[in-house]
Amino acid sequence: MTQALPLYGDQWSADIYDHEVQSLGDLPFWQSLAESAGGPALELACGTGRLLLPLARAGLTVTGLDASRFMLAVARRKLAQEDHQVRARCRLVEGNMSGFTFEENFGLIYIPARSFQILLSRDEQRSCLDRCAQHLRPDGQLALTVFNPRLDFLISPEGHHDGPNEFVGPDGMSVVHEAHSQYDRASQALAADWWYVVRDEQGAVTRRDYRLELHYFFRFEMEWMLEACGFEIEALYGDFERNEFAADSPEMIFVGRKAP
Repeated sequence: MTQALPLYGDQWSADIYDHEVQSLGDLPFWQSLAESAGGPALELACGTGRLLLPLARAGLTVTGLDASRFMLAVARRKLAQEDHQVRARCRLVEGNMSGFTFEENFGLIYIPARSFQILLSRDEQRSCLDRCAQHLRPDGQLALTVFNPRLDFLISPEGHHDGPNEFVGPDGMSVVHEAHSQYDRASQALAADWWYVVRDEQGAVTRRDYRLELHYFFRFEMEWMLEACGFEIEALYGDFERNEFAADSPEMIFVGRKAP
């Protein structure tokens, strides 16, 4: 087995992202929030611009921040193909979501695709939320999503296996993706090994290995953290159709405002 890289820590894993993740069904939700905010939006962990570019096409001004220069390279390639009006409404910045600084404030800051969970320590998590509070307008909103932990995954000594899932990657290559996750209940950490078996058009087969580490949160842990960082929670949804959160909901989607 080859040495595993951090996921999206090289250009190849960034380049296949849009081929593997066609849609998460979340764009209408984020667009609705951004339109209601009535001001510029900041997307943390914007990746390849999967959400940012459609929002800009809809007339919204969006700043995207991401720690992966490889994901941002894909976003910039895509942005270069847009018309000048869309390009003018977008800004892409390389940086860490727990330590960013901008001169302006935003009407909406959102952290999609469970990206808040890449912050493993309490210091990182609190720093991120503090930075969000400092960069929101007085009436601004913060919205983020984390997965709802599944008890059957947490208690399984074997962990959880996903796949194989096959898709067509760049240049017509065939890609088969599998992942195996282990849960540490003491630290609330998830360590996932991802691997891709790639067959190119000439039939040559290669394998690429990646590592992803996440912190998983429970409902009241998230609520206490948001409140401690100066937010009032306005809504908790269980999915992007805005259904009320329930025990079997796939997501925990928190929407809050700065407390007066």
